[in-house]
Amino acid sequence: MTKIVTKVKDEEWDAFLRNYNTASLYHTHHWKHFLEKTFNYESNYIFAKDECENIVGLLPLFYVKSKLTGNRLCSVPFSHTCGYVGSEYAKNLLIDEGVDLFSRLDSNYFEIRDLVNSSGFCHHILFSTHVLELSSNIDETWLKLHKGTRRGVNKSKSMGVSVHSTKNIEDLKQFYELNCITKKRIGVPCHPWKHFKNMFNLLNEHVSLYIAKYDDEIVAGGIFEYFGDSVTFAYGASNPCHLNKRPNNALIWRCIEDACVNGYKYFDFGRTSDENIGLMNFKRRWGGIEKQLYYSYYPCDTKPFATNRSNIMYKCGTKIVQKTPFPIYKKASDILFVHFG
Repeated sequence: MTKIVTKVKDEEWDAFLRNYNTASLYHTHHWKHFLEKTFNYESNYIFAKDECENIVGLLPLFYVKSKLTGNRLCSVPFSHTCGYVGSEYAKNLLIDEGVDLFSRLDSNYFEIRDLVNSSGFCHHILFSTHVLELSSNIDETWLKLHKGTRRGVNKSKSMGVSVHSTKNIEDLKQFYELNCITKKRIGVPCHPWKHFKNMFNLLNEHVSLYIAKYDDEIVAGGIFEYFGDSVTFAYGASNPCHLNKRPNNALIWRCIEDACVNGYKYFDFGRTSDENIGLMNFKRRWGGIEKQLYYSYYPCDTKPFATNRSNIMYKCGTKIVQKTPFPIYKKASDILFVHFG
């Protein structure tokens, strides 16, 4: 008989996730602790166990309280895709348990960042990702890239851009500043400093920072996440004054090279809004397979914040963010960012 529990040991949790290739970093206790410490979200993880006390299913959930974007039960904040993982026979049991939890909370909606076919759910396709299959033969992977992308990598090298991975806290602080510049330019709140600091303090070998330097100045950076056989491009930022040197091409390719050498099989470019045509085209040129991301909502008439990016309030908010003085923008982001998980 299958039973539901809310607490398990980290060791059995890790062992369970190793059995499923659909598991990701976002299903781990590491990600749970990171979100709890960084944003003080209330975690509600539910597990299924069989008669032998083996974990057979997991639905990771967080309760996000927000007067700005709506109270919600979410699987899970700051992931581009995450939902149920485990045996098929325990899936409906845990999703039904999630619906019961939703009904007991003061919540506007229940979001699972995966396709859910259970009664009462509907789904939206708002984002896509691009996944490049890697090879231990780096030349084979190189040839999958579009010619223009390869030219960008070569141009960056010829102009003197160098790339390396780093765990140096000062490099991370400079990446944070670049990220603030990048996010303000597109009109959205930036990640608070504690977001990146806690990632590197708590996620350890699951994250790395690559930086691209020109004349000893960091001109671009990327944070990459590692789990199982996959590497995910999680966060990227760059100095707009140096984009002509193609630093993003250089740092992404360097990470791909290292991933090939270290035996990873897939490179995931992370989610991209279908409305962001420029970024979508950039990612398409890296030779990956484009995959639509399904986000499922309960009840079915839910209109979550993420689906309303074209409305007048969202557009006005973007303009205000872009015009806000930088010091005020950073302080406001520290307050507001927790609402957007």
